[in-house]
Amino acid sequence: MLAMRSRTWAIFLCFFGLNSFAQSNQALPKAEKPPASADASSKLAPTAESPLMIARALLKEKKYNEAIEAFGALVNGDPTIEEAQIGLVKSLMRTSRIDDARAAAKKATAALPGSAPVHAIAGDAAFRVGSFGEAEAEYKAAIKADSNFARGWFGLGRIFEIISMRKRARDVYRKAHELDPEDEQIFEHWVDLLPYDQRLQALKKDAGEHPTERQSERMKLLAQFVERKPWTLASPIKPIQIKMDPYGRHLAGTYDINRNGPVTISQGFGLQINFNDRANAVLLVDTGASGITIGRKLAEKAGVVKIADSYMFGIGDQGLVHTYRGWVDKIRIGEVEFHNCIVEVSSRNDIVDDAGLIGPDVFDQFLITLDFKEHKLLLAPLPRNPAAPASEDEFAQDRYIAPEMQGYVKYYRFGHDLVVSALVNDKATGNFILDTGAGLNSITTRFAGQVTKADADEEYTMKGVSGRVNKVLTGQKAIFQIANMRLESHDLPVFDTNISDAEGTEISGFIGIRTLVQMKMTIDYRDGLVNLQVYEFHKAQE
Repeated sequence: MLAMRSRTWAIFLCFFGLNSFAQSNQALPKAEKPPASADASSKLAPTAESPLMIARALLKEKKYNEAIEAFGALVNGDPTIEEAQIGLVKSLMRTSRIDDARAAAKKATAALPGSAPVHAIAGDAAFRVGSFGEAEAEYKAAIKADSNFARGWFGLGRIFEIISMRKRARDVYRKAHELDPEDEQIFEHWVDLLPYDQRLQALKKDAGEHPTERQSERMKLLAQFVERKPWTLASPIKPIQIKMDPYGRHLAGTYDINRNGPVTISQGFGLQINFNDRANAVLLVDTGASGITIGRKLAEKAGVVKIADSYMFGIGDQGLVHTYRGWVDKIRIGEVEFHNCIVEVSSRNDIVDDAGLIGPDVFDQFLITLDFKEHKLLLAPLPRNPAAPASEDEFAQDRYIAPEMQGYVKYYRFGHDLVVSALVNDKATGNFILDTGAGLNSITTRFAGQVTKADADEEYTMKGVSGRVNKVLTGQKAIFQIANMRLESHDLPVFDTNISDAEGTEISGFIGIRTLVQMKMTIDYRDGLVNLQVYEFHKAQE
């Protein structure tokens, strides 16, 4: 068995900048706009030296703690000052005081029940803590109060997007953009759901005659996507089996309380990948990653042609990791062949043994099953969505649950991340990423305070694509309930992720390979569905 001290846990989650756990190159609104209603501001007749103008300036200058005090004083004096209520909630979210932001938002809606901007910011606060039902209700309340308030429609679009209702999301984002064409965050979410050719046209129109350097580079990249059609499937969609190889050292000590015994598992599983008929490598299968990420040495050997600089953002204290995107003419994985593939090349030398990662979303045109017990990746055709357009426009489909998939769990999809709700220790429910690239289950410091005790242990370290995580605590054992499954987790690391943007969503932790390997895992990326079937494990030999 592994020693319980002085070891490194590998977590290879890649947040390629997701907005709702950070979206790639997510633009922020061009400016902090005053609320739609001017009544509250006019109460103070703001001048350059008025308390409201001072508070507004502090928020704009990102002096969030001072802004909290300034907006808080205004709200305490008059809770009906709309801009002060909104500014207070925004400032609290910017400092990651998300529980305080949510509480302040509830007070704001009570004081101003007819304010669309207040309901919208309350929706943002609920979204930030991962209370999506509450967020949806607040966004709908904003729209009811003012059907022309763009941020209400935008918030509702975010709800549709994470529950895989992409057609509805795109339609709602379009409406929000029409109502407020200057809001860049709305624009970015809308164009990200357009097919490449329509996205390029929208970007050209937005950039006008004098695009910035960033806009020009982005349009050049999109023009290549339109021409080459990335990740074109060259082999037929049919049932396929691909061997998965155990990856890395063995881990022990995982307990399945339904089967009353420990199981011994591998650190992960890899797939044999061929690049351009000139390089082979085994890449770690990582549901916490997207596409294919490789190291520089493999990229040179495979003949990757650079097309654009990029970055990765994930677990670790290093923060952003510089990467570049490149073309690979052909990639073969078992019987599956792709043409015109885009891969991410990391600047780090230790990216999974100098090889890399493969996210199962590479196969998102299939129904994907990770059979860890049989060491197989199984691909099958997705059920036909009767409401889908004849063109099979992947950008415009809403979730469809086929009759044979009624027992699947609906997950929240943030980019490539699969987020499920789990009840921990029968005390609190959190949102967890299903991450086969993570060795262990883990929880954040905030969530740990609700479900377990955490002790400092300087000998524990964790490692991700953004380097080491040095501030790691140790939680006591925890029982995770996902749907109708209850699984016990020992030796639980507790740490804070480096996801801090106020537009994102709180993640309570990760469900790692030690737990996931006990299940056959079937993923439907198109419809946001996952099926987890616990294996019948025999008790491991001591």
